[in-house]
Amino acid sequence: MSELINIQTKQKNIRLGLLVTTSAMALAACVASTVDAVASDRPTLWIEGGWHFDSLAGSNDIVVPPLDGLTTGGFSSTPTASNFYGQGAGGFPSFADMEKAQGRSQGAEGSISFQPKGSDWIFNVSGRYGRSHTSRRLDQRHEITGEPGYTKSSILGTRPFTPHNTNYVIQANDNREAHVILDFQAGKDIGIGLFGGHTESVLSAGVRYAQMNTSSKGHSYAQPDARFYGHGGINVLGKYQYIIAPDTHDSATIQQRSSSFHGVGPSLSWSNTTGLSGDVADGQLALDWGVNAALLFGRQKSKVNYSTIAHFNQATILARVTSVTNQNTVNRTETRRVTVPNLGGFAALSYRFTNAKISAGYRADFFFGAMDGGLATHKSMTTGFHGPYASIAIGLGG
Repeated sequence: MSELINIQTKQKNIRLGLLVTTSAMALAACVASTVDAVASDRPTLWIEGGWHFDSLAGSNDIVVPPLDGLTTGGFSSTPTASNFYGQGAGGFPSFADMEKAQGRSQGAEGSISFQPKGSDWIFNVSGRYGRSHTSRRLDQRHEITGEPGYTKSSILGTRPFTPHNTNYVIQANDNREAHVILDFQAGKDIGIGLFGGHTESVLSAGVRYAQMNTSSKGHSYAQPDARFYGHGGINVLGKYQYIIAPDTHDSATIQQRSSSFHGVGPSLSWSNTTGLSGDVADGQLALDWGVNAALLFGRQKSKVNYSTIAHFNQATILARVTSVTNQNTVNRTETRRVTVPNLGGFAALSYRFTNAKISAGYRADFFFGAMDGGLATHKSMTTGFHGPYASIAIGLGG
């Protein structure tokens, strides 16, 4: 009796094992047929184009005019001399703010991807170009007037006199930037069908080329202050008796500089597309995201020319005396071979069909130590581009 029960139990286990094996084979065949159907419908060629608006990361050392503090903040103290009768200074913008001003970079981008029919390999060529141009001009004047008084009109007499001076700042600066990034990559789709055909994951390797150029040119001429003095504190009818000309400072600054980097090296990237809602055939909302890294070997160039000078103009009873209080000149040209790590990433929402896709997102790319941002000496500077972008892609073939 017990033997009969054992035989029946073994037969049931065999039937169950056959059922499980058959079901698994059917499921595998179904998944495989689904993957083959998706692959057969997939276009073999994708052409993508778009536009981006980037903010620029990284800043050069700036040329600070010798009177910049006086130009912006005015006098830090008041003279205690008995013949000091008033002053006025400051209230102007800093030339340094003009040098720092960088507009948003904008430009075009595009890519061509080819995936042979029946293959998980994808070959891609892509490029981005961006540029920015910021130009600023300033001509600002402040009228400084003292209290009414007198001044000597001759050795024997005096005349009514109200001291006056026009403080001024004349500044201009022009900043330009341009960059090109090219990628040549081969990748393998490792995610087709892993989650019901809603996820694609591509791991790629290749070569990246990057070229960056910046330039700045400007000048600043300033006479930002005036101090009024008199003849040894002598008053006429209770009013000040002025020296006819005030004490002033003036400065001149001229700067012109350029910096560039050209480099090429190996690159890696990982990109993912995950379907969020709908089906590709009828229109699907998807999340795109990815990261990239590269190590670029190239050449860094920098050329800096600037000159500053400042004078103190002191009025006396007999004459006006001018003396140099500050003077500096730098002329530097330098070329270096550098190794530049590059890291980046992006995230976007896309709406896609079998042979079309529209995307909008945010992307960042940083190049560590790519540029020379120093003035008198070399200074490595990280350059980066980050901002929104939008693109449209069309699929052909398949």
